[in-house]
Amino acid sequence: MTTILRHPRPGFTWDWWAVDAQGFLVQFSGGPAPEHLLAQVERVDAAAAWAEENCPAWFNDGPPPLHVFSCNGELPTYTRNGVPNSPLRLSEAPAAIADVAALVELHRAVRDTWTVYLDEGWV
Repeated sequence: MTTILRHPRPGFTWDWWAVDAQGFLVQFSGGPAPEHLLAQVERVDAAAAWAEENCPAWFNDGPPPLHVFSCNGELPTYTRNGVPNSPLRLSEAPAAIADVAALVELHRAVRDTWTVYLDEGWV
């Protein structure tokens, strides 16, 4: 069964999280997400607002403390923003983020992947 991927507000950037097959936290920014997450868009937006205030390093240009991927369009193609030295596990993530990240479990481990094509078996 294919997962339907959509963007809740096309043309606007939004951040959402997932957990990969090895239990690492993965942040996605700017593109579509699994459709079932869109039913939780207010929770995801609240988590993003919390993270921007409490975890600013996740959003700046320095070395990322977690796996971060961004998308510059509506296609489900995400490119890595950098490689974390010690990636954050879901179990180590703040509760505000862990709660929404647990809603999307990736079928693969991110590891050192530079491009994630969400429509190619990741979700």
